Amino acid sequence: VKAVESINALCTCSSNTGGASRSTSSSQCGGRAVFLHPLDLSSFESVRSFARAIQERYDSIDVLVNNAGLNTSGNSENNLDLCFQANHLGHFLLTSELMDALLRDGGGRVINLSSVMHHYADGDGSPHSYDYWKRVAQYDDSRKHSAYTPSKLAALLFTLELNRRYGDKGLQSIAVNPGAVSSDIWRNTPRWLVAIFKLVYLTCRQGSTTSVAAATCDFPKDVTYLQPYWLPSFMKVAFPPMEMLGPYVGYRVTEPRFPADGEGGLVTARHLWEASEELASCR
Repeated sequence: VKAVESINALCTCSSNTGGASRSTSSSQCGGRAVFLHPLDLSSFESVRSFARAIQERYDSIDVLVNNAGLNTSGNSENNLDLCFQANHLGHFLLTSELMDALLRDGGGRVINLSSVMHHYADGDGSPHSYDYWKRVAQYDDSRKHSAYTPSKLAALLFTLELNRRYGDKGLQSIAVNPGAVSSDIWRNTPRWLVAIFKLVYLTCRQGSTTSVAAATCDFPKDVTYLQPYWLPSFMKVAFPPMEMLGPYVGYRVTEPRFPADGEGGLVTARHLWEASEELASCR
């Protein structure tokens, strides 16, 4: 387990007020919680501004947790799908901007928040090609399916490609499913339904377990995915309902459901990476 007694935890939020309140509550857990700079992951300008603020103050980063939860959409200021930009492209750009700091001390760790919904990202019947990801990133209010499920598959594929590109430099990336959590992600959901979620879903503390484990525990390099529910020992890839409302155990190493591209998701991951580079202007 990584030492956490003297950490600086950088808490980000889209507003100074929200970030300050999270920073205050986090500091009670030991170490030092610092709210440094506002960050709006649905704005490329905000992501680059945040990355510059980090680089001006810190030479290296040990752990980056890419955690954004947006399940509604719209048109972003960059004229892209708001959900896909906040849940994936913002993380992609942030990680790219901070990569030198992540690699500086022999390799940091990148945690990407996925979801049980990655099981259902079938590409609308089309291959997960470069063109597919370019299309998903464009906002279309007539689209039958939300960009949420592909954004959560993107978190897994981003993890795969990070390990492929930077694993030999010491970087380790792990994707996590927090579980079905009664959190602020349901802020636009009817209150009566949110009340039901509070009865059957995990608490925010329980939902953070997979992220904390991925950030602090030692895992073999081939571990790419954690989820918080019990599964039978014979089940490698979870039956989706069991990865949403099963018995809570904290965290369990599990195999995710990667696209059937002949290389365990690596072909699709490369297509996603290339499309993301272009969309976020990282090339």
